[in-house]
Amino acid sequence: MFDFIYAALGAYTREAFNLVLTFVNAQFAIALFAGDLKKRRDFSLRVIVMFIECLVMCFLLSVLYTEVHTLTVRIICYLIISGLNILYLVACWEGSPSELLIVFSSGTAAYWFVNKLYPLIQNLMGIDDKVTNSLFPAGTVPNEVDWIIYFSFYFGVMFLLSRIFRPRVKPGTDRKTVRNTIFLSIGTIIFVNVLVCIARTHEGESLALNIITKWYTIIVSFVILLACGGILSQSERDQQIAILSQLMKQDKAQFESVKANMDVINMKCHDLKHILNKIENKLTVSEVEDLQRAIQFYDSNIKTGNDVLDVVLCEKSMVCEKNGIEFSCMADGSHFDFLSPVQTYSLFGNIIDNAIEAVSKLTDPALKYISLVCGEREGMLFIEESNYFTGEVRLDGLGAATTKPDAARHGFGTKSIRYVAEQYGGNMEISTQDDMFFLTVSFPAK
Repeated sequence: MFDFIYAALGAYTREAFNLVLTFVNAQFAIALFAGDLKKRRDFSLRVIVMFIECLVMCFLLSVLYTEVHTLTVRIICYLIISGLNILYLVACWEGSPSELLIVFSSGTAAYWFVNKLYPLIQNLMGIDDKVTNSLFPAGTVPNEVDWIIYFSFYFGVMFLLSRIFRPRVKPGTDRKTVRNTIFLSIGTIIFVNVLVCIARTHEGESLALNIITKWYTIIVSFVILLACGGILSQSERDQQIAILSQLMKQDKAQFESVKANMDVINMKCHDLKHILNKIENKLTVSEVEDLQRAIQFYDSNIKTGNDVLDVVLCEKSMVCEKNGIEFSCMADGSHFDFLSPVQTYSLFGNIIDNAIEAVSKLTDPALKYISLVCGEREGMLFIEESNYFTGEVRLDGLGAATTKPDAARHGFGTKSIRYVAEQYGGNMEISTQDDMFFLTVSFPAK
């Protein structure tokens, strides 16, 4: 088969093979990293058409480079190959520009990582990679076995890299993320088409230089893969912070509404107490007791030394009373006046709301219990909450907890708690023991 190809391509065989292998291997690597992208309609047909078109283009480029054998032409040929790979990606998969550029950069870096690792192994074994792709010193002319080993190594290592570095979250569409992905893609293209071509031209001057250029390419390719992951991680954090900021704005509006309602309720309860004192002798004992319980339910009698915390605890205690949940609270709020009113409302509100949601799922009334303790201890300010729960608590990398199936779209309550804590040098810890859930937020005592 190879003799037939050699005979058909003639003097252009070597360069045609090099360009086709570059395109096919890079195309395979990009396809591995695009595994989570949505395929376009008629995907298989698109792949076949793009493959044929690119084979034709590779042959034409091999003719150009064979006839005009210069470094500039070589760089132009590889620039066109990179453009073909981008066109192949856009034509076959759907995604935002940031998603496609991340996949392109990751796939290209994975390809060049393997492209230099294989011949480096040859060099370390004393084999000249410019003469053969065989891993056996005696094999100067590649045969079918050599090609099987070659492609198995290439595809196997690229598959492994794709499992490790494949994007698992979608990058944001914000300006910062788009800018970073564009710069990274441009850097990848320049690295591939300029630096690698220059290195390839001079690596034959000595074995030491040959090995050094290969190590350099491998290291830079690995850095590009890490950079792709870093952009995605930063984008995910930015998206979460944006969501948390929006939640804080909602908490601010809710706090202002609750505060206004609590003030009205307290005034009305104060008036009702006076009215009840005047008409108490005209009512039966049971009627008086019913009215007193109603007034006590709505009357704010929680005093922690922090007015905002009083509002939060009063509101949440009413919710607990309504849902048949026993709420135990020992709070010294005077130590937490460094928090803004919105932060106080958001922090304590999310802690108690998460607990209420958890215990509301319990069927045993005796287990519907929430404990909250906060104050100062051993030079640290602390907030400790505990409650019973059912199900499974999953923690993500940021320490956010959720019992919902789709953890990626939930858990923002605990993320918000951690976000507020870290703004003041504090931290949040979550643990479980049997059917008990424990949350602790600590701050340096300042």
